[in-house]
Amino acid sequence: FEPDVIVSDIKMPKMDGFQFWAELRSRHKKTPPMIFITGHGDKAAAIEALREGAFDYLEKPFDTDELLHSIEKAFTKQRLEAENADLACQLALANEKLKTQLEARTELVRRIQKPAQGSSFTVDALGKSAAVFPVKEAIARLASNPMGSDMSVLVTGPSGSGKEVVARLIHETSARAKGPFVPVNCGALPDNLIESELFGHEKGAFTGANAKRPGVFEMADGGTLFLDEIGELPQAMQAKLLRAIQEKCFRRVGGTEEIQVNVRVVSATNRDLAERVREGTFREDLLYRLNTMPIRVPSLRERAGDIAVLAHRLLVSATGDWSEAPKDFDPEAVKTLQQHAWPGNIRELKSCVQRAALLTNGGTITAGAVREALGVEASVTPIRMTAIEGGGVPVPTDIPYHSWKKQFMHSMERQYLADQLERHHGNVSAVAKSIGVNRPNLCRLLKKHHLLAGKFRKAA
Repeated sequence: FEPDVIVSDIKMPKMDGFQFWAELRSRHKKTPPMIFITGHGDKAAAIEALREGAFDYLEKPFDTDELLHSIEKAFTKQRLEAENADLACQLALANEKLKTQLEARTELVRRIQKPAQGSSFTVDALGKSAAVFPVKEAIARLASNPMGSDMSVLVTGPSGSGKEVVARLIHETSARAKGPFVPVNCGALPDNLIESELFGHEKGAFTGANAKRPGVFEMADGGTLFLDEIGELPQAMQAKLLRAIQEKCFRRVGGTEEIQVNVRVVSATNRDLAERVREGTFREDLLYRLNTMPIRVPSLRERAGDIAVLAHRLLVSATGDWSEAPKDFDPEAVKTLQQHAWPGNIRELKSCVQRAALLTNGGTITAGAVREALGVEASVTPIRMTAIEGGGVPVPTDIPYHSWKKQFMHSMERQYLADQLERHHGNVSAVAKSIGVNRPNLCRLLKKHHLLAGKFRKAA
């Protein structure tokens, strides 16, 4: 029962027009326009019906043209209401699209995490030792060459050595510096969401895709996309990534439109990708595409001369506006830092500096605070190190092997657990599954090393 217009007499047997209209409205949420036919004596009732929502009334006797005109007006009213409903629907869709775009922009701002205006984010942040000179020289070449801002760069080096800092410096010193810098950790993405994370998805593309969402390639348009842990990318995605880098276009998951972007890709890994190519787990053509300009970041052990400067910068960064924070390290604390093996590199150094600052009452961090931050008893005699000729890992000169090994293994175990927590964003169950340790034992290890999983959880 969906008439466009109803024309009804008021005087009818069994049920009058008003009763008919009331019954109709009680049964249907929306009723078509009602035109009443009334005698002179029913005019007052018909006027009251207009107040209640009836469309029109005609007095008997009426002219046929008058009835047709009233019906035409009713049709026009129906058409305008339908158009208004359609416009309201379009407005709701536009608002939803705007909401999605705003959410994407908010996500972009969160993930870009660009250094603040006026910050000292320069190549000096890498240090001044001879070991980092090739890194600084490579960044300078990229910055000075017109082709440098479009060239793919592969940054290699041990975990925690500062590969993302190098990637940011490459971006900040390029012609793309005013564009976004978008980092993504390929190793932290679930296999079933990697394509969506890289290229975005359309609404309804898969279960849970309640709105259209841009991927990191789209977010990085005009700037730099940093693909960390590129060696962990599944083979199924490597061909799609290769095409996106080569053609500078892609399709969202569930979409048909080719989206063009202008993105420079900087990738990083602590893996030997050439070895992975030989093993058949990494595409050779993708490696060639990513490795246009290779940069190797040395471990912290190879740049022991930078430890004091880096530690001071990390201390300033960690304490911020904290007025009572320690401002520097005493000479013995610096020696303790320089004597440590740093298996976790700068990431471990940063963690140590932060904890030492918290353990310090006063303006200067002591050697005891550093040793406690490293998980080494304060009573342990500092280790004197002699560097191996030609570089490499420093060798202890005045400490028994087993004591040195115990300290080294303790530090290495702590950093390994910290790396796993960071990789899995503080998800203890995911870490336990990944490293093959049951959850209760992992919790005991985290407690032993004073590692709080909550500090590694990223804000939503």
